Amino acid sequence: MNRNKREKEYYSLDVGDSTFTVLKRYQNLRPIGSGAQGIVCSAYDHNLERNVAIKKLSRPFQNQTHAKRAYRELVLMKCVNHKNIIGLLNVFTPQKTLEEFQDVYLVMELMDANLCQVIQMELDHERLSYLLYQMLCGIKHLHAAGIIHRVINHTKPLIRNARHVNVFERNVLEL
Repeated sequence: MNRNKREKEYYSLDVGDSTFTVLKRYQNLRPIGSGAQGIVCSAYDHNLERNVAIKKLSRPFQNQTHAKRAYRELVLMKCVNHKNIIGLLNVFTPQKTLEEFQDVYLVMELMDANLCQVIQMELDHERLSYLLYQMLCGIKHLHAAGIIHRVINHTKPLIRNARHVNVFERNVLEL
């Protein structure tokens, strides 16, 4: 692909203290969270015609620890396929050469809330039981694959429509 065409596929947008350089298919970026691994934005994917979450890993290979975390996150998200584990939809970098390489963007399913937010809702016993069941199904699938989730607290399980749970917080998994 020639350089001019590639440059036209991306645009840059300031999000908080960071600049996101994303494919033009992702529009309406809004910050939704941040952590040790990076910043997460919601966006609308015009190709898939749905909302997604985009996580920016800034300088993921700046040292061996960051490189291991980035690699583990990418491999696990790519390899683990289960309805109760967040799916990886796309991975890209806007940089054109290895010398320029700085950022990796992970595009995932967008969830509506975390477990802490759902607990504060007034849900009946049946709905709460079903959410717990889904969390346990996701964890069982991880364990069957030899993956141990180090930390599951009230902010890790993500919920869509107060009906569907994904337990996979990528950066806290161990093989």
